[in-house]
Amino acid sequence: MYGPPQAPQPPKSPASGGLIALRVLFAALPLLSCGFLAWAPLLRLAIVTRRTLDWVLCGLAFVAGAALFAYAAATGDEEGSTLEAFVGVGTITVLAAGSVTYYLVAEIRHFERRRTSPEQGPPPYRPLGHVYGADGSAVTVPSPLGSPNPYTCAPPEPPVQTPQPPAAPRIEQVRAELDELSDLLRKNAPEGEDRR
Repeated sequence: MYGPPQAPQPPKSPASGGLIALRVLFAALPLLSCGFLAWAPLLRLAIVTRRTLDWVLCGLAFVAGAALFAYAAATGDEEGSTLEAFVGVGTITVLAAGSVTYYLVAEIRHFERRRTSPEQGPPPYRPLGHVYGADGSAVTVPSPLGSPNPYTCAPPEPPVQTPQPPAAPRIEQVRAELDELSDLLRKNAPEGEDRR
């Protein structure tokens, strides 16, 4: 309560176990869906980073996945040429692997940058208000942004000594009262008691 204030703690990042589980889930979606859900990890990345490039890449991946799905639905059971099969499988592979790679690299960099960037973290600890120098004199330390610190007070002023009445007359008065009380008790004591 009376010690120096504690420095503010940096904001905590998401639990590493939960973050890893999300990364595994979003990396598996494009691979398990044969590239049709390649936009899902890019959507998560765009929401987390809020960058325009990530939103554009998410839109492009969605359009490419929808185009592949529409082509697969339109051709149905038809036998395609070897070139068509090669282009189709190559597009699916590039779309799935590219989205997963970009998602993992960009998200890991984003959280790493956020964890270590000084502008995102708390300001460095600086004591505010009055501090005392080596010679005991008070020194005012300016607060950031020129705002006054409501938790500091003015340096203590030396206490004003009020004159005390001399102690000797009071002691003499108490002694006199005790002697008087002692005499009164001796007079009222029965004859057979031990007197001191």
